[in-house]
Amino acid sequence: MSNAQLYFSIGLPCLTVLASLGISLLQVFGIRGDIREIRVDIAGIRTELGGIRERLATLEERDHWVRA
Repeated sequence: MSNAQLYFSIGLPCLTVLASLGISLLQVFGIRGDIREIRVDIAGIRTELGGIRERLATLEERDHWVRA
């Protein structure tokens, strides 16, 4: 076995593992960004639901006074 074959047989798998680790890190950062966006969307939905809840309570109070 020549030195070039030895370097190739050891170096290629090492480069493959390093490349896969780098790609995995990029995917993890992408997923984290997506999770942050989802959290922002959920917070917006909660805010909207709170506003709807307040308006519904106001309407219920009006209805209570009208029926009384």
